[in-house]
Amino acid sequence: MSNERSLKEALEAMVSGLGLREKLDEQELRAAWEDLAGRVISKHTTEIKLRKGVLTVGVDSAPLRQELTYMRGTLIELIDRRFGRRVVEEIRLR
Repeated sequence: MSNERSLKEALEAMVSGLGLREKLDEQELRAAWEDLAGRVISKHTTEIKLRKGVLTVGVDSAPLRQELTYMRGTLIELIDRRFGRRVVEEIRLR
């Protein structure tokens, strides 16, 4: 049996071991938000936080907040596809 692993596997283990996975996921979500939610919603987004599988999204427009309410399931699916794994269990809107 070999003790060799790919660089990707070693980095993933290190990131998880140091407890950095959630912060890196949050940063990737912020960077991808316009692609995931669309330009209009992205322009009105005031915060994006990821804590223990809960994505908190703040928007400065009540109608867009309502639209996001209807998009929750779709957004979670898009995020899952982008990350290739489950990152967000729930989306809370502010």
